[in-house]
Amino acid sequence: MTSTMLPQTRDAVCECLFVLCNEDATQLTQEVGYGNAIGFLVNRGIAVEPPRGSDANDPNKQINPITGQYVSAEEAAGPSLAEMTDEEKEREAERLFVLFERLKKNGIIQAENPIIAAKQSGRFEEIPDDKSSDDEK
Repeated sequence: MTSTMLPQTRDAVCECLFVLCNEDATQLTQEVGYGNAIGFLVNRGIAVEPPRGSDANDPNKQINPITGQYVSAEEAAGPSLAEMTDEEKEREAERLFVLFERLKKNGIIQAENPIIAAKQSGRFEEIPDDKSSDDEK
């Protein structure tokens, strides 16, 4: 909505979103944000005041610095670790591993698995899982 390189595409997207919001400027600003919508609305000659008392200006709301989401929104997003089974935790860890590997292959991030790095440096040693020694105790 703020693209300067593609003005026709920008105008088409803005018009489409405005129609989807029933041509209501207040609803458009609520859906896409005031900063994104104001340029389009000014060009159309529609006056809209900035939102007052929004949650974004509330200093008591905590923001997760990793995800950029409000902590209260994250809590409602999915189950906590305590509610997950071991199989679900393992599946989630594998999914995250695959996502990080994709980012690394695309050159977006340069990350190294800390466990593998510790093993290679000799600081970390894997202990074999021997259940027979546990049974003897």
